[in-house]
Amino acid sequence: MADRWDQIRVPLARKFFLATIAQAATVIAGGLLLGWIFGRQAPSENLRLPLAFLVSSVLLAAGSVYLEIARGHVRREQQQQFRKSLLRALIFAMSFVSVQGYGLWAIDKGGTSAEASQLGVHGFVIMMTALHGMHFVVAQSILLWVTLSAFADRYDHEYSWGVTFAAGFWHILGLVWLCILFVFSTASVG
Repeated sequence: MADRWDQIRVPLARKFFLATIAQAATVIAGGLLLGWIFGRQAPSENLRLPLAFLVSSVLLAAGSVYLEIARGHVRREQQQQFRKSLLRALIFAMSFVSVQGYGLWAIDKGGTSAEASQLGVHGFVIMMTALHGMHFVVAQSILLWVTLSAFADRYDHEYSWGVTFAAGFWHILGLVWLCILFVFSTASVG
């Protein structure tokens, strides 16, 4: 016999598909808007990280904080606060990906000579940021699923594994981003 969760899983998957499209459109529109407002950095032989990387790091931290707040609320059966915290975390996640995408586009691409392109650090920075950004898109999708599931009454004080997983994944990627940012900062000084 199917339980309630089995009965709502298919409609929830449809909502997730539509929400994913809306989420992607919002993130892309945010990145394009930032690009239109702020433009690109001028090319330079020395690596200069865009301010967007610092701003996105703050957004990342805020998302982590709201995920932890959400975990606390679900454990105490404070469903309304739990859902609000998840929504805030999702908004910060989407903002992070938008700003990060803009930063990746806006970063100066280095010198125009073939030697500068092969030996410079710019390509490495762009590749690492793009790879990391792809992982954050996955984390953002997980967070979207968890948020939709929370609004479908999936989580409570007895079962909150999805929330814990989403938060843990987000935190690990946040630590990886801080390490990457440290390496980039070191490369831009040297």
